Amino acid sequence: MSDELNELQSITHEYRKSLAAFEARTGRAPQSVDARGSGEEREKFAKMDADLSAAELIAQNRALEARLAKLEKQPTLESRAPKAESATDGEAYAARWFRAMVTGDRSELRAMATSTTNAPVPTDMERRIVNKLFQASVIRQLATVQSIDSDRQLTIEATQPAAALVAEAGSITPADFTFDRVTINPYKFVVASKMSQEFIDDSIGSGGIGSILNWAADRFGVALARETEEYYTIGSGSSEPQGIGDTSSTDWATTNTGRIIKQGVALTEDQTVANISADNIIDCVHAVPVAYRTGRFAILTSDACVRAIRKLKVNNEYVWMPGGAGTNQAITVGAPGTIYGVPYYINEWVPSTAAQTATTANVRGSALFIVGNWEYFGIYDRTGIQSMIDPYSAAATLETTMYMWMRTDSKIIDPAAFAAIYAPNAS
Repeated sequence: MSDELNELQSITHEYRKSLAAFEARTGRAPQSVDARGSGEEREKFAKMDADLSAAELIAQNRALEARLAKLEKQPTLESRAPKAESATDGEAYAARWFRAMVTGDRSELRAMATSTTNAPVPTDMERRIVNKLFQASVIRQLATVQSIDSDRQLTIEATQPAAALVAEAGSITPADFTFDRVTINPYKFVVASKMSQEFIDDSIGSGGIGSILNWAADRFGVALARETEEYYTIGSGSSEPQGIGDTSSTDWATTNTGRIIKQGVALTEDQTVANISADNIIDCVHAVPVAYRTGRFAILTSDACVRAIRKLKVNNEYVWMPGGAGTNQAITVGAPGTIYGVPYYINEWVPSTAAQTATTANVRGSALFIVGNWEYFGIYDRTGIQSMIDPYSAAATLETTMYMWMRTDSKIIDPAAFAAIYAPNAS
């Protein structure tokens, strides 16, 4: 037996003897020594407590060291083996991937590729790109974002059975649940960047591979975020993602079957954000059913619209006073960043004027101000960000072109959760 265990047993034995002696002398339980024992007894037991704790800790550490030493002598099991060289995480794969990118080594890229896709970007680089997507995309921060591994169909509630108050023995007509199908079809977005050989050499020389990976990830992430944000906002849903502001030339007054926003406030034909009134804003917010005015309930609009709302006046005094100043506060709760008590977010793709399109009817035109519960707007990213290198097209100037692409789709899951202020197009 080790010296540490012998010491622990000796201290424990002495400790128990002292407690038994105290109980025999006082007739009290050993636990009362701290409160009822003499000063000498309390000091003695305090010292033994400290010695016992120290001895226990030393014994535990010795046992742990012995166990680790035993494991090191055993053969390496599969669960403890290093990851395969083709794994996308770690510095080894990052160095291998970038070397293939720079040299244009197609055989190396094929070795890193899967059976169905090009070489995935290194895990750390993909993580940085995804972070940039969230930082640079307002809608991505608000919406429900999911990763999918293939095309998908979602089953969505269309109607619910209605309840009724009935008299004794009264009857009610049962109604079935009805459902809609929403097809998710990720669309491809690509970003490309040329890098000179001088830039590549200098970057590696001064900061290593990590620095150039960070540079590329930041630029590509912002580029992809800006491009996808446009379609998340005004995409038609036909050969492109469906945007929250999808207006799809649907008559304002007719029943909508295209799963687009069908409630809110209609301005007169071809008006701009300068024509929006405080009443329009209040009516639009209250057009969203109460059940949806919780959680991620927020406003999406343009900077021009925010500026126009900020200039609204009553009796020559501004209506919206961020911070709660002024006597007229019809559309503020006193906190910056809210309009009529609802958080707002500025998006550069929300239009500020009605689209001038010749039509034969007064149709919706442009959504200038959108409010709703963003849990019911979905973004669906196809798993993985892919990469490809072109060392030939710009070879005359000693440049290498790097491509990266992602696939994504977006859908309005429940149009009833949103309302908008629209500027209909002229008939």
